[in-house]
Amino acid sequence: MARAGNFTAKTKRERLKHANGFCEAVGPLYGLDAGVACNADLGFGVEFDHFDLVANSRDNSFDNCRAVCPACHRFKTSKHDVPRAAKTLRQQDKNNGIRRPKGKLKSAPFPKPEKEKKSRDTLPPRKLYQ
Repeated sequence: MARAGNFTAKTKRERLKHANGFCEAVGPLYGLDAGVACNADLGFGVEFDHFDLVANSRDNSFDNCRAVCPACHRFKTSKHDVPRAAKTLRQQDKNNGIRRPKGKLKSAPFPKPEKEKKSRDTLPPRKLYQ
């Protein structure tokens, strides 16, 4: 089996043949509108993307591979894959006791006692310039 993160040459050839030379990126995951395909010509450059993030799935199969143009791959990597991988690592570190939870626990505040209002005897106003 191939190392995590790498597709075999056979998988890449099969995926490129399946794509018919056009980018397989579809939808918001790749920075496109819902249901819209990129369909860029892969003759100008092709990259093979793990549809499900490799850090979470470790799946290098044909079904998890997408032949995409460099622009779509760059968008998905920067906006989805990197933040998701970082979150996964933070959660694993937290569960393993490597990282402490951020901040303080939030709870309802204790009720504050009301201050007694002091009554003051008011003096008549002083006359100025007598």
